[in-house]
Amino acid sequence: MDFREVSTNECPIKYMDTLHLILFILYKRAILCSSLNLACSDLPVLATTPLIARNCDRIDVYRFFRRMRRITEKIGNEIEIFSLGKLNVHLSIEFTTGNIKVYDTYMVSDVDCAKIPCTSVNNVTTLYMRLIIRLSDKNLVILNIPDIVIWLTKVYGIDTVYSVLSLVHDYIEKGAFDEHNIDEVLSIVNRWGVNINRDSFVNATLPGRKNLVILREILSHT
Repeated sequence: MDFREVSTNECPIKYMDTLHLILFILYKRAILCSSLNLACSDLPVLATTPLIARNCDRIDVYRFFRRMRRITEKIGNEIEIFSLGKLNVHLSIEFTTGNIKVYDTYMVSDVDCAKIPCTSVNNVTTLYMRLIIRLSDKNLVILNIPDIVIWLTKVYGIDTVYSVLSLVHDYIEKGAFDEHNIDEVLSIVNRWGVNINRDSFVNATLPGRKNLVILREILSHT
């Protein structure tokens, strides 16, 4: 399934697994925020209300979140996905309850509501995904994954975002990488002064491959 070609008129959790749902939401949000020049910063990946707005039954949505929360609590909320020398990357998964701003069926930032009509929704269950990047024993960077996607869209364009999301898709679903998508990602990384080639990149994901079974357990459910 290509996550770009999903009907927006049907409840996505009824026929998409969690992996495709997350990629679909990130991709569609990137297009919206880029086209309207919105910040869309500090947002969760998923929240209950936008899914209900996409024609999903409220009971199904809360059942979906409860199932994901149980699995995450069982295996822990940090999963190692990348290791290269002193550089180490973990995927952090966190559930919270809070308030969000919604435009149509999309979450947006508070500052975006100065440009578009927003609806405030309180007491919403949200799912955050972040990359915890340890550069050394004393240097730590935490990046919100939706923020990374929005930044890539604004700097490199939506085609690059599709390549990056496709690389994530292939890695989790197949345990393999498309060479074109790897080269696209490495071209971005190398521009920022991190010297890494294709073989080094693949080898650096080996620790993460041990966790692929866990990731698939979380992300393959519908």
